Amino acid sequence: MNTEAILQKAQERAKAAGKRHAGDMTPEEAHAVLRDHPKAILIDVRSQPELDFSGFVEGCCHVPWQQYPGMTPNVDFDAELRKKAQPDDLLLLLCRTGGRSLAAAEHLADLGYGHCYNILGGLEGKHDTHGQRGKVEGWKASGLPWKHK
Repeated sequence: MNTEAILQKAQERAKAAGKRHAGDMTPEEAHAVLRDHPKAILIDVRSQPELDFSGFVEGCCHVPWQQYPGMTPNVDFDAELRKKAQPDDLLLLLCRTGGRSLAAAEHLADLGYGHCYNILGGLEGKHDTHGQRGKVEGWKASGLPWKHK
């Protein structure tokens, strides 16, 4: 599937769910867009300890949505993001399970960022019956490349 078809499908998913941001894409779709669209930017909105302990997708830009400890809102999120991306950029947002990246995508849409896509399931997705993440859904479960520091 080409980038335009992926973006269209992602837009349809978000619209059907009544969301304000541009779209929701699967990890596989996000990987294809990042591979094929040279100006796409992957924004990881997890906290720094999450990147350190759970791993990250190489080449991502890190702009935490919340600050550790306490997971309080990052009051500098907008300013930090403006240093890495412009409102016309194609942004793919990633977190652990897809919740914070969705919140960030909706927020950015409200600020005029018209091409913000949430990555469904995030890096690790929901936990399995043993309480472990990264096996049921998300970037890791999809077998896509990632690494530890």
